[in-house]
Order: sequence, then C-alpha cells, then structure tokens
Amino acid sequence: MQSIQPYQELINSELQKRLELIQEPNGLYEPCKYILRNGGKRVRASLVLLATKMFVSDYEKAIPVALAFETFHNFTLIHDDIMDDADIRRNQPCVHIKWNTNTAILSGDAVMILAYTFFEEAGAQAFSIFSLLNKTAMEVCEGQQYDIDLEQAALTDAITNEEMYIRMIELKTSVLVAACLKAGAIVGGASADDADKLYEIGRKIGIAFQLQDDILDTYGNVETFGKKIGGDIAENKKTYLVISALNNLNESDKQELIRLYAQKSDDAQKYTQVRALFDKVQVLEKATTEMNTLFEEAHEILNSLSVADAQKMELRTFIEELRTREF
Repeated sequence: MQSIQPYQELINSELQKRLELIQEPNGLYEPCKYILRNGGKRVRASLVLLATKMFVSDYEKAIPVALAFETFHNFTLIHDDIMDDADIRRNQPCVHIKWNTNTAILSGDAVMILAYTFFEEAGAQAFSIFSLLNKTAMEVCEGQQYDIDLEQAALTDAITNEEMYIRMIELKTSVLVAACLKAGAIVGGASADDADKLYEIGRKIGIAFQLQDDILDTYGNVETFGKKIGGDIAENKKTYLVISALNNLNESDKQELIRLYAQKSDDAQKYTQVRALFDKVQVLEKATTEMNTLFEEAHEILNSLSVADAQKMELRTFIEELRTREF
C-alpha cells in the first residue's frame, strides 16, 4: 500500500536495529527474530506513525510505540498458529513448525515481553498507551475465544449468527487497528475527542477489512488475490457469507448448505454448489453493502477530526486503498 510505504520502511529499519542487540540464548531469540523479520506489511505499526503525523511533524517520536504494537501483533500470530495447527505464515513455515511447539510458546512469550520493553522509550505518554495496549490485548484474547467457540459450534447453534461473527472479528482483528490509531494520536498530542474518533475509525475499517477478506476468498480473482479462491468453503469456515446465507435460505436450501459443510473438501463441485446457494440470497451484495457502509462511516468520522484536510489525506488514501484492494 503506497500510502504507508515510508512508514513500513522506517519500522523495518528500526526493528532490525533493536533485534541486533538481542543475542543469547539463541534457542530463545532466534525464533523471535524469525517472526519479527518476516513481518508482513507492518500495517499496524505504520498506522501509529501515520496518526502521530496528523498532529505533529515529529512523528518519529512514536517509533517505540509503533514497535510495541507491531511486536504484540506478531506475538499473537505465533500463538494463533499453534492453536490453529497452521503450517505456513507469510509464505514461510510457522515458528512451531520450523522449531517445535514448546519453543514457539516460549519465544511467543518473549516477543510479548519485548513489546512491553519498547514502552521504556515511550516518554510521558507511556502509561496511558500501555493501558490501551493491555485493554486491547485482553480483547484480542476474548476475540480468539469467540473464534474458538464459533469454530466448535454447529451451523445450527444459536451462537452462529451475524452479530456474534461481527463481534468476534471486532475483538480479534479491528480493536488492534483501532488502538494503533489512537496510540499514535496520543503521542501526537491529540485531544481526547480526536483520539477517540481515530479509535472508532480503526474499529470500523478493521471490521470492513475482514468482511472484505470473506468476500475475496469466495468471489475474488485468483490472479490478484494471491491464493486459491474458495479456501474458506473447502475448510468449512464460518464466515459472514455462510452465516448470512443460513439466515436467508429457504429450509430445503439451508439443509443442502449444512450438508455441504458437513465435509471438508476442496472439490470444485462443492465450491460451485455453495456459491450457487450464496447467490440465491445475494450474500455478496449484502456483505459488500455492510463493508462499504463501514468504510463510509470511517470517512465521515475522519471528516470531523479537528485537523486540516491536508493532514487527513494519508489516512483517507489508506482507507480507499483498503476498500479497493483485491488481495
């Protein structure tokens, strides 16, 4: 994403400097470096810097806070991969696959502690931002538990509903995006009102981002999406699309969808049949409307911030890049 590329480069550089200072024991720290150096797009850390720059020109003073949130995010990934029994993360073997589960758990703990140590450089706002991270960390755990509950539930269970799914992705994904924007605003000296508004922007675009992932996995273009279309259907994942379909299909079609989701299969026929059921009740249109509403609401809140329009441009561009992404 072009809007945050300079921040991504800065985060990579600063993180590398700090990782070079961590040496022994190698068995503990090498897995930490492995996950942090293979760090993806650095979106969350970049949003901390972007938000700070909205209020002050010296946005680099937010680097320790950005590193703290980025490191915390990577800690969650190590443990998520263990819980999901995943093999690949960012096109590389997961930490528990490259080493072992015990090493991954211990190194994950170390990465979390490393996130806390970055607050030692955070200055006067350290306590308030540390409290924000702790609140967010607990919410992420809650979201993970809701995800487990949904995964274990049957499609016909009461918990399998749109409201619970939105709540799960809000806690598991969007609150961290929201916290990063608010943390950057705090470092930049924003008013409490502006900081809260940025939190709400992050919450909305985080939910919209996950809805978009659900859409792209079923309706995306394989050439731009970067992986096989229909993975969620093959794995019987409870996405917004399937939950919405269950709520709107007639009883006969509903039972057919439940039957199809009773077996894991990447057979093309299953994908075609499930998608045909989705199309019967226009779940693509419903999910797209929900997603676009969230993006529009984020734009409206952004317009209300008490900074000049020029200072809002980077975040406005970032939101539009999210909305139009095909990967």
